[in-house]
Amino acid sequence: MTFDTGATLDRARKYERQGRPGEAAAAFGSAAEALEARGDLASGAAARARQARALAAAGSTGEAQRILDMVERGTASLPGEVRAVVDGQAAHVLAAAGRTAEAARRAWASMSGFASLHDIKRADVAGLHAARLILRDAGPRGALRPLRELLAQMPPGGQGHRQVAALLAEAERRPDRDYDVLVTDPDGVPWGRVAAALAVGAHLAVGNGVAWNSLADSDENPRDDRMLLERDWGITDPASWREQMDRLLDAENSDPAIQMMLDRRGRGTDPRAWREAIAGWCRERDIAEGTIRELCDMSGLILRYEARFRADGLLAPDGRVESVYGYDFGRAVNMARWGLNAGYCDAEEAEKCVLLAGHRAHQVYPSWESFSAGYVLGRMLRFDEGEFGEWYERSLAGHRILAEDPASPWRRMAWG
Repeated sequence: MTFDTGATLDRARKYERQGRPGEAAAAFGSAAEALEARGDLASGAAARARQARALAAAGSTGEAQRILDMVERGTASLPGEVRAVVDGQAAHVLAAAGRTAEAARRAWASMSGFASLHDIKRADVAGLHAARLILRDAGPRGALRPLRELLAQMPPGGQGHRQVAALLAEAERRPDRDYDVLVTDPDGVPWGRVAAALAVGAHLAVGNGVAWNSLADSDENPRDDRMLLERDWGITDPASWREQMDRLLDAENSDPAIQMMLDRRGRGTDPRAWREAIAGWCRERDIAEGTIRELCDMSGLILRYEARFRADGLLAPDGRVESVYGYDFGRAVNMARWGLNAGYCDAEEAEKCVLLAGHRAHQVYPSWESFSAGYVLGRMLRFDEGEFGEWYERSLAGHRILAEDPASPWRRMAWG
């Protein structure tokens, strides 16, 4: 019975598209053995390179690099197209192994190889991969010079050239700081339900200078996220992460007294009537008079924040904050990101949490602007305490970036 190499390669590529890298690697390996046995060393080397990439995607980076090293020992005598293919696959293997700078150089070499063969389509793909790896390795500011040099060598007019030009423009517009800046991951989720839910966490993403549209942060060390979670949240394992996540999703992390007070305020109620409504609710429940005075004082602080919000454009001239649940929902999105990067949950669980946070935010608020005001008020009552200091200034900066930047998800996607 004759071995059908073409069918095996088709099956391997199908497994890749289905996200089954282990099965893809086995199929590519079988095809490579058959090609090598027939003396077709060029095609065999290409299949081996694809096998290495699939193994790296499956987490077997050591085995992937071993196969890649074996392939590369014989590529000098092979046609230029095969060398370009091997360079392109090597870029994926090296990136999976954390050798991002080397990966970028190999992707660039692959682009050059395909361009010399006038294979513009594959040169575009390799050039775009190189650009993304350069950004991952050097960051936006460090990537400016190599991105310009890469773009100058790319075949003009193609889709890849346009995408790399857009990445360069995005890097050039980023200010000279790593915080309070809108970052969009070109490999992240651009539209749809997941993107809209991720945008609920955009306040913190902008504040921290991380991509709003991606859960997995390849630039972060898992140890850094574990340290952050332990220091700021007392989270040390998947169980404690899940406990905090559930509290955020149920809007139970913030002080419940704040929402109680907002719920006591009727439309058009003046400050005195509002204080009386708060006091009446408390006395029905035998709450101490000292606590009642503190809550009434807090109602005055909320009014001060709302007045400042109106002056600064966080609220409409006649607007007010109806709920601070948004502060918990926004943090839930980022808790999913931290938990995934720390290894306390998998990608499926993280995405489910993000979608639930987005859904609950959309149930509570009628617009991005009202959500933002609720998020910022919750944050101010936790940290700013009426000072209108750095906590307020940075939160206002984040709101303005998200409300005004044409690239903001809040400008590009409708609420809900």
